[in-house]
Amino acid sequence: MRNTSQSFATYAAATTGAPTNDSASGPTPVDSPASALPVQTAALLEQVRHQLSSGQPEWKNRTDAETHIPVERYFAPEVWQAELQALFKPLPLIAAHSSEIGLGQALAHDDFGVPLLLTRDADGVLRCFLNVCRHRGMRLLESSDCAQTRNSVVCPYHGWTYKLDGGLRHMLHADAFDACPKAQRDLMPVPCEERHGLVWVVPDPNGKLDLDAYLGGLNGELPFLAIDKLQHFRTIQTEYPANWKLIIDAFLESYHIRVLHQKTIYPFFADGVTSAQPFGQHIHSLVARRAAQDWATAPDSKMPDTVEALSQLVTTSQVIFPNTVTIFHPDYLSLISVVPTGPETLRWTHRMLIPANKTTPDWTPHWEKTFQLIEQGVFQKEDIHCAIGIQRGFKSGANAYVTAGRAEQGLTWFHDHVARATEPFLDKSNIASNPSI
Repeated sequence: MRNTSQSFATYAAATTGAPTNDSASGPTPVDSPASALPVQTAALLEQVRHQLSSGQPEWKNRTDAETHIPVERYFAPEVWQAELQALFKPLPLIAAHSSEIGLGQALAHDDFGVPLLLTRDADGVLRCFLNVCRHRGMRLLESSDCAQTRNSVVCPYHGWTYKLDGGLRHMLHADAFDACPKAQRDLMPVPCEERHGLVWVVPDPNGKLDLDAYLGGLNGELPFLAIDKLQHFRTIQTEYPANWKLIIDAFLESYHIRVLHQKTIYPFFADGVTSAQPFGQHIHSLVARRAAQDWATAPDSKMPDTVEALSQLVTTSQVIFPNTVTIFHPDYLSLISVVPTGPETLRWTHRMLIPANKTTPDWTPHWEKTFQLIEQGVFQKEDIHCAIGIQRGFKSGANAYVTAGRAEQGLTWFHDHVARATEPFLDKSNIASNPSI
């Protein structure tokens, strides 16, 4: 057994051949400028310190009742339809990392059930449009593994050509058409904004995007994590036979780590020591690493003031409502999004984002092996495998509801928000009810 004060990423480096110039001195943390620890993150870390120094996990002192979530909410078609209407059409969703779309590039995006086209013009302005020609509705750009470099986007049906700012550049035989306002020929824009290194989209041309209001207090915590300083390395996208909320559930509690991840990541984490803070619908959490034990009990220990130092003590994570999970490993970020493709099916997208100064070819073997280790060894074989197994058991009649105990408070917060958002779209007579949901 390796030293449990080492990170999972250190284990990956040791077994996958990271360049020796950095790996010899330990894990290669996410790069960020030094800055003060955000207020709420500092408060959560202080809670972690108290739990470790006292030997008493926070949940042991809680007295609130367990939560019961009706199992129908994981497979009823009407719930799925309500979620699409309440969550996946009107809310800001993360479509990409900024580094995925360079100057003069375009990227087709279909994850949200609407054909979208992300573009960045020569001036660096990022936009989003419906990926639909304004002539006869033909799809303009086909999906690809990465953004495509081009000066314009050409419809493959009749050759109508659009600039990356969405303006119509050329119409074949333009004199065959009546005169009309230019905006009726230009691409249909979709609300879009870049912030914190992420591309946010409301997948509705009639939608509204107000990230200040939507992110709330989380807006002040994210800059410290320097997501905008990272670079996209790899994306995997797969569909699985499980409800999308089961994936979110897995990342809302650390209660399962000791058992499910016993042979992979558990040796690097303190058992059941976590702290979390809701920011409106979003959840910001810290999970204690075993390396934090000495820090917590040392009389002269200081609060970390960089994301590198923070990541040695805790794994920071957010559930950005409704469907994105961030996991800040000691030397990279897993950016995970899940989208329901049916009542009992989901599309899983996992992006690996790495430090910009670790993108050289000599680092590629390290990141390839590290990605496989976390994606296949932990996420697919453990978290996703468990979600699929749970989905299969729901209709057996064994359980009328899912139980969330006091060590799983995040599930209560998340499902309360989902239930409140979807209530106007549901016929509640068809869905089992519970006061806490």
